[in-house]
Amino acid sequence: MELFFEIFFMIKINKHISQLKPSATLAINQNVKKLREDGETVFHFGFGQSPFPIHKSIVGALKENVKQSHYLSTTGLYDLRVQIAGFLKKHQDVDANWEHVFIGPGSKELLYQTILIFEGTFLIPKGSWVSYLPQIHSKDGKHAILETDLKHNFKLIPEVLETYCKQHSNEQNILILNSPNNPTGAVYSNQELQAIAKVCKAYNIIVMSDEIYSQVNFKKDFSPSISKYYPEKTIVFGGLSKVFSAGGYRLGFMYLPKDLQQLDNVYRSLFSETFSAVATPIQYAAIKAYKMKPKLKKHIKKSNSVLKAISSYVYSELAAVNIQCTTPQGAFYMMIGFNGFKKQINALGIFTSISLAKHLLNKYCVALLPGSDFYFKEEDLFFRLAFVDFNGKKALNGIEKKGNIEDTFVQNYCPNVYNGIEKLKLFVKSL
Repeated sequence: MELFFEIFFMIKINKHISQLKPSATLAINQNVKKLREDGETVFHFGFGQSPFPIHKSIVGALKENVKQSHYLSTTGLYDLRVQIAGFLKKHQDVDANWEHVFIGPGSKELLYQTILIFEGTFLIPKGSWVSYLPQIHSKDGKHAILETDLKHNFKLIPEVLETYCKQHSNEQNILILNSPNNPTGAVYSNQELQAIAKVCKAYNIIVMSDEIYSQVNFKKDFSPSISKYYPEKTIVFGGLSKVFSAGGYRLGFMYLPKDLQQLDNVYRSLFSETFSAVATPIQYAAIKAYKMKPKLKKHIKKSNSVLKAISSYVYSELAAVNIQCTTPQGAFYMMIGFNGFKKQINALGIFTSISLAKHLLNKYCVALLPGSDFYFKEEDLFFRLAFVDFNGKKALNGIEKKGNIEDTFVQNYCPNVYNGIEKLKLFVKSL
């Protein structure tokens, strides 16, 4: 054993990679799976996977093309790129030329490839997806966390962005913007994006717009894109995982805008030396998804109605016991906070969101991700709550059977969500 450790510690690896920890979302999901396999009851608010079945039209297209075995172009299947360009225009109001639409093994990988390519400072609003910063750290890149607050649903406001840019006007700044937002569930309005775009234009900022949840919107068919107001330097990212409930298919896309299209060959070269091409049968199946036929669109709309009902229930139940909540407008998430109970929680010997997350899991069987994974301070007792721990197929069947979503819908069709919320309420009442 001693010899093993001597050999292990003689191995030299990239120090920036060695300092990374497993993705917080994937790590908590594996932890909960292990607990459940061991017979433990856990109310899982820690992982944001779509619970709904993949529409049969997409599954059928995959079956039809399962024998497709040849490598495709590094940038992706021509028909798929054309289809996505049309989808972006019709279903996201983004003008996209198919020649600059690229296909990759998930939007996560395409975001990473983009981070590898650009030099400068990456600007991340507080309350953003867990993987942005680790990806930047892996290349020893520069970053800045931009302050947000609960009053604005943890959305970036233009004044904060402009203040930073005035102080760092000589740098190349790259803003990473995510709407609908993971972890808050917030959606930027047209007016908010227009105001941010004005600052971006003034300071020549490159924008990475993560729109993976665009059609998971509780009021409209799709969410506004900053690309509408800043098409010159906004790179748009999307994929199959959230809207089409196909996370395991691992297919994403990105659209390179007008002022950055000279980088086409840079992207092609990097793709060719890393992932080569996305699985061929998956690309053919994705064509069916991005055609967004009426039955598929109806399926997505019905799924969104379930998510909207659950988010409204969770918000009202937690707000009623004075737990802080962001207002859910899309995606699968809310940020919730226990800062109003900080004195009582500190009396338990708990001073950080990480410690409180462990306490809630051990004592109340509730799994939440601490806000520190989303760029909050550790002493800020905020958490991401993902409200998708339910059987999506049963929930959709419940709507078909009842014809509407009743007050008891969450209790009847989403028992883990219902019971988990009851546990959180019990915790607060115990303080």
